[in-house]
Amino acid sequence: MFKQKYSAALLVLIIVLLTMPIHSAASGEFPFTVYPVPDKGKIMRWTKVDKLLPKGSKFKVIDLETGFYFSVQRRAGNKHADVQPLTYKDTAVLKHLYNGKWSWRRRAILIPVKGKMLAASMHGMPHGHGALQNGFPGHFCIHFAGSTTHRTRNADPSHKMMILKAGGKLDDYAHHANPHEVAEMYLLSLKENDTDLMKPVLPEKGRVRMNLLKSARGITAIHYDIRGKKSHKHLAVKTVVPVKAIIYRKNEGAEKVKLNITIVRLSPWSSWKISEVEKGQ
Repeated sequence: MFKQKYSAALLVLIIVLLTMPIHSAASGEFPFTVYPVPDKGKIMRWTKVDKLLPKGSKFKVIDLETGFYFSVQRRAGNKHADVQPLTYKDTAVLKHLYNGKWSWRRRAILIPVKGKMLAASMHGMPHGHGALQNGFPGHFCIHFAGSTTHRTRNADPSHKMMILKAGGKLDDYAHHANPHEVAEMYLLSLKENDTDLMKPVLPEKGRVRMNLLKSARGITAIHYDIRGKKSHKHLAVKTVVPVKAIIYRKNEGAEKVKLNITIVRLSPWSSWKISEVEKGQ
């Protein structure tokens, strides 16, 4: 009986903590409200989302990691949504998610619309024009499955990974990924400072996993070029993917490096995993 009462009280306390306003000294004197976040959202193609969220529509953006949410309005965008925070408070929540500094880093997000919870990805850098009185100097972009950038007309790899993360599909993608795609998951994890992107392509446990997870620390930016041809040897169980990269670390500047990413699998029918990342000559 005591355990049942204790469990019920603990459940009530958790619900109260999740729904009560959360204050941050860095954010000023206003509440950050947490939205109950499901495990994953629905991955929907941009062609359908474009009609669900037409230009001028207003909707919530929920950060997958924290549950913090804010409201935006779609102002423009044909290949993805160009949006602006509705108010100064919404801008403050967005800036808080990026530790008080605007950033191009991608974040996995969820968007509730018409009874659905959509998986999406955003960055946090004001650019272009803005028209709302919100303290946000421009607009920022939200991508969905099938979205492309305005400049290249190609899907952005980082946004693609964050959409998969928001949709709970990272493991499935990694299971079917070829060695080049496995290497890119690791590199994008460094680029976006999000170890969730590399976990599906690492050994389940051990020193290799621990060291590779640590390798993302302190990296502020990375530019990379995956070299070599994609392997067509379907029976291969080991390959090395060469990478040229420029890595920027906090207080250290830029470092040009060559990386050799060794990728293995137990059989021709198993998924590929990273077994080693070493600097080449």
